[in-house]
Amino acid sequence: MNKYILIIAIIFHYSLSTTNGQIKDFMNYQHIINQAELHLIKGEKVEALNTYYHLLTNSDGNFSKDIYNSLVLANELNKIDTFFVLLDLVKKKNFPNEYLSGLLEFNNLHNTLKWNEFIETNNKVIYIDTSLRNVITALETRDQLFRKKAGSYSVYGDTIREIDSLNMTMIISLISKQGLPGERDIGAIDFSGKQGYDIVLHHHSQKRSNNKNLIDLIPILTTQVLEGRIEPNKCAHYLEMQDDGFSTGVFQVQCYVYNEKYSGMFVPDYSENKKLLIDKNRKSIGLESLEDYYKKVKFVTANKDNKYKFDVRINYFHMSTEKDFLEAQKRNIELN
Repeated sequence: MNKYILIIAIIFHYSLSTTNGQIKDFMNYQHIINQAELHLIKGEKVEALNTYYHLLTNSDGNFSKDIYNSLVLANELNKIDTFFVLLDLVKKKNFPNEYLSGLLEFNNLHNTLKWNEFIETNNKVIYIDTSLRNVITALETRDQLFRKKAGSYSVYGDTIREIDSLNMTMIISLISKQGLPGERDIGAIDFSGKQGYDIVLHHHSQKRSNNKNLIDLIPILTTQVLEGRIEPNKCAHYLEMQDDGFSTGVFQVQCYVYNEKYSGMFVPDYSENKKLLIDKNRKSIGLESLEDYYKKVKFVTANKDNKYKFDVRINYFHMSTEKDFLEAQKRNIELN
């Protein structure tokens, strides 16, 4: 079957078989999260917490990182009652108690009665599909198995390609039946929202940039992101990696490394028309404007010890010579 016909068939079948997304009214959800994050990076913590609280306690679905940011804010502002209202939302992620109790940022609460009551009741109800979660987690293990062996691609290249193909077949099959497993289905590995299929999508996108016979993820993942099944900047990163003309500016936020020396953050000097196109693409999948995205990138890179989690992606390019290191910086403009 022609790969484009296959993609259309997958999306058509998926649209018939799925009734609910991971986040209801995803576009509004992301709009409000952007407001909360902009308050946060401007130091307007009370406004940020209020925005998170009103959204998260009323939203049908969410991302782990957003609950986490609200918890960090509530703790910093000593809003303890608010903290435990928000912490109750974490139960639906079914994080292990060992993981939650190991979060030192909440260490000041670990000996309180409310924290212990939460730990005792967490995972008493299983909200996620644990079998599916195990299947998804195994994708990463399989992806990395031969890549980490001595010789890697040069010795096990054929095996790696076969595993990559099998992994993608499984992901496409899941999407066609029920959608990309999101946090409502399988929780997440941690509060960053990491999933076992992340590395599989990364490698597929990387390979498609050189082999257009591989399945194009643009029509597939844009459907999934609009249902809140995958974080939008993460999704945009994969789509841009394919080098198929879908530009959101995410993949082009770059840092250059030579001899353990790191440059600042660099981005292309886009024309006004290119910026308009990028913002149009970003808006189509619920993303903040490129200008707002850059604000978040600058905050994250300027505050490396901050505890907050943002859906930002930075490409680190390791240069073989100092000349390449310096030339790469001249070709782009630095985010200041």
